[in-house]
Amino acid sequence: MSGKFNNQVIVVTGGNRGIGKAIVRAFAKEGGKVFFIFSKNMDAAETLVEQVRDEGFFCEMLKCNIGNEKECEHAVSSIIKQTGKIDVLINNAGITKDGIMLMQSSDDWKSVIDINFFGTYNITRQVILNMIKNRYGNIINISSVAGLYGVAGQTNYCSSKAAIIGFTKALSREIGGKKIRVNAIAPGYIETDMTDSIPNKDIIISNIPQKRYGKPEEVASVVLFLASEEASYINGTTIVVDGAYTA
Repeated sequence: MSGKFNNQVIVVTGGNRGIGKAIVRAFAKEGGKVFFIFSKNMDAAETLVEQVRDEGFFCEMLKCNIGNEKECEHAVSSIIKQTGKIDVLINNAGITKDGIMLMQSSDDWKSVIDINFFGTYNITRQVILNMIKNRYGNIINISSVAGLYGVAGQTNYCSSKAAIIGFTKALSREIGGKKIRVNAIAPGYIETDMTDSIPNKDIIISNIPQKRYGKPEEVASVVLFLASEEASYINGTTIVVDGAYTA
């Protein structure tokens, strides 16, 4: 079955739910050999693998805490041992520990930074060596509009997502000459488990010109574009996907 990503190896972190799940399915349908990394909810991970394979596409899962450098090293090496390469990396995994800053514990800060930012660093560091060797690669980091605009009660989350944007810009300059592109996407309010618990949903929607939350598939389509040859001269940028919420 033909597709834009035939014979390409795709790695997606946080791939068993929400935006990550949509990204996994989108790449698989375009012929990619998709490996997704998850840390919790084995049932959801196994269900996703089964669904994708039932549709006739390739999908495998790896359990890994991306905040742990050694676990990341093991996960990436196991993929490369099986496939010989990684063409596309999507750093999507993320968590929230919301609360007013003065009420947030240092543990809450550390866990958010460890997963959202150091997790991105840990996986990327392991993947880059293979991409440099092959002189080809695409890295797409999922940030957030919270990394561009402050959100009260999310100082730790906003900080981690802003760091990802800076990381994207600097890394694109470091490895752009080796035919590796690094870009970011900043989603707004998307229909996921993470946004289900956000209060005052009606007020938020009233402030979105399109009068609705976005769908995970609408973010996944932008990821596919950035990873494709159609975006071959887009590097070091952040694309906002928020229905003009922050326009």
